[in-house]
Amino acid sequence: MSKQNLISIIISLIPISYILGTFILNLNILLLILIGLFLYVKGYRYKIGLLDKLIVLFFIYILFTGLWNTIELKYITQNTNTDYYILNKSFFFLRYLFFYLTIRLLIEKNLINFKLIFIIYSLAVFLVSVDVIIQFFVGKNLLGQVSPNTYKVTGVFQDEAIAGGFIQRFSLFLFYTISVFVVTKKTNFKIYALSVLFLIIILSIIFSGNRMPLILFILSIILILFTNKTLKKYFLQIFILICFVLTISIYSSPTLKIYYKTFYEQTIKIISLYSFRITGIGSDLVYNKRPFYIHEFDSGVSTFKLNKFIGGGVKSFRFNCPKRKIENINERTTCNMHPHNYYLEILTDLGTFGFLIFLTVLILVLRKSYRLLISSDYKYIYSPFYYIFLMEIFPLKSSGSFFTTNNSVIIFLVLSVLVGYISKSKIDGGPTGNRTPIR
Repeated sequence: MSKQNLISIIISLIPISYILGTFILNLNILLLILIGLFLYVKGYRYKIGLLDKLIVLFFIYILFTGLWNTIELKYITQNTNTDYYILNKSFFFLRYLFFYLTIRLLIEKNLINFKLIFIIYSLAVFLVSVDVIIQFFVGKNLLGQVSPNTYKVTGVFQDEAIAGGFIQRFSLFLFYTISVFVVTKKTNFKIYALSVLFLIIILSIIFSGNRMPLILFILSIILILFTNKTLKKYFLQIFILICFVLTISIYSSPTLKIYYKTFYEQTIKIISLYSFRITGIGSDLVYNKRPFYIHEFDSGVSTFKLNKFIGGGVKSFRFNCPKRKIENINERTTCNMHPHNYYLEILTDLGTFGFLIFLTVLILVLRKSYRLLISSDYKYIYSPFYYIFLMEIFPLKSSGSFFTTNNSVIIFLVLSVLVGYISKSKIDGGPTGNRTPIR
């Protein structure tokens, strides 16, 4: 087996590692980091660009704020409750920097077989999607497991209701595998295949009960339609299909109907409340009528004000949130583990300085990636990573913690691929050699 294929298989195991659990996922990442260190010792190098430097700066800042807050808590305010927790979390978060640098090196040296990765990612997400649909209708999945959640189908993830998020993240590889790697001159065959797969994916996300992944999946499909010459003319038909599938599937189950109706009502309330806060039009909502995420966002804003510039350190929200000043009589006094939004979490944990570094990276990556997406011959390999990254950093979504393994792995995986090909496009004018996809 070639070095390229061996490394690609290890990268291909990432979605399978998600299924097997956080411990296995961390082992997968560690193995990739060790490969990167081995190649570095063997003399493999690449030119560090501006984006690489900014990302390294972001991690250095994380260490700085972790050290700063640890010294302040332990030796100045003499608060021993947190001990070295924040500093430890900041230090171990460095593994994602080495993970990022490893993928960058592998891309720079053409040591990744993306065809192999796309195929394995596609098989994984297809099987998980079918598994969720079977569990929804039969009550048990292919392994005989029953979902413990009333409103959500968990599939192979058992007690974790994250199947929809997994499918949303990896489903685009399935579509681009058909588009790029299936060799046929019959465009209609690809269109029909993509349509069937689309139905399977969207139904599985709906049945999973993960509502935000459903919104993000639909949004990513709409963005792809607008940038694809062939599919763009089918926009109206696909939009009607989406509406039809959503209506039929949700109304086919009383449980789903109630669950998604609640989501719609809460979304309207959130929009109305923030519209009132920004424009003054409308009225405020009393405590017991506010959606759950309003309380999370409010506590995030209040906690940010405690450490506006430097932040409280990685995963410090749980310690600092109870200390915040309650400015609104309707604000909840209790706290969660994080504010359920990447941007608010980075503001509370890393402060304004850390947030500005993060925002600078996002803006530069998105701007350079979009140019590459339009001009590069390799854009159909590049595309799924671009759209996954867009959905991950979508600012108006509720989310898990930015600093957890499940989220950090996908963020720095797609980020390293995007930056890697931005760098390569400057070196050799852009990679070529991909099969002709649906254009």
